[in-house]
Formats: sequence, C-alpha cells, structure tokens
Amino acid sequence: MPKSTKNEIMTTLAGLLRAKRLDDITVTELVEQCGISRQAFYYHFSDLYGVVDYGIRLMLEELGVNRPEDWRTVLERTLVLLRENRTLVLNVYRAYERSYVERHVRRWAAPLVEARTRLSARRYGVTEDQINFMSELLTQGLASIVLSWVERGMPSSAIERMDDFDILVEGCLDYTLERLAQKNQR
Repeated sequence: MPKSTKNEIMTTLAGLLRAKRLDDITVTELVEQCGISRQAFYYHFSDLYGVVDYGIRLMLEELGVNRPEDWRTVLERTLVLLRENRTLVLNVYRAYERSYVERHVRRWAAPLVEARTRLSARRYGVTEDQINFMSELLTQGLASIVLSWVERGMPSSAIERMDDFDILVEGCLDYTLERLAQKNQR
C-alpha cells in the first residue's frame, strides 16, 4: 500500500478529532470516512493510537531543529501550531495517560533544549556528561510547562510566557555552565 494511504488515514483521523475525542472514534467510522477497507487500515496501523503516533512522529520530524540557533523559532512555531489545532490536541490529550503524552513532549523538547544547551556550552569548558545533565534537566522543565499549558486548555497567554522561559534558560545555562567549568578546573 502506498504511503499516501497512510497519510490519508492520518488526515481523516485529524478531521474527526476536530469534532470529537479519540475515545469516541471507531476504526469503522474512520475507514468509512477514508473510503478504504478495514484490511487496508490494519495493513498500516494496529489501532487508532498508532495513527496518532504516526502523526506525532511526522510533526516532530517536520518541526525539528536544523541549527542550534533555530531552537526558539521551532519552540514558538510548535506552540502556535498546537494552539491553532487546540480542539484536535485536546481531544487526543484527553484520551491518553499523562505519562504517554509526556514521553512525546520530551521527545519533541529534547533536541530543542539540547541545541540550546550546546550553543551556550561552546563558551565553557564543560564535559559531555554535564551538557547532557543540563539538557535533561531543562527538557523536563520545558515538558512540564507545555503539559501544564495543555491541561489548562492551552490559553494563548502561555505562548507569550515562552519569553520568560527563554530568559530563565539563558540565565540558568550561563550561570550553571560557568560554575561547572570552574568546578572542572579545580
């Protein structure tokens, strides 16, 4: 089966998710909307959650960081995209356990934060382990902020708060990386 069928299934599910929760959608409804057989659906996906996972993976690839300097732009684009698709996002979010969604958010945030951390780390004599530690810590912070934002219904004001997060990251990174570099010189 062509990849276009897989993408058509994902697009059709996205359309359904604009009207109702994932838990309220059936494979039968989806294949009828797509105009494909159940067999065609199961050739590509094991269930509706697999379609959502596929869509999330595609979005993460599309929103990837190409240059470390792009991390902030990618962050803003992602939050705006999520906000523009608020109903869809909330209908998916409410069908999953928080830990499942958190895993996806971390997978999205990790390259952004790592790129930002490595950009700052160039100025300091820190180890790879220390860079990884800072990246992990800040990834958890960003993931927590994004998940809290989604849980609150994704108010537009939270997107503006990313400026505050950027200031916090910049200050924390520079201060902490400088202190770690000093520690490494002892």
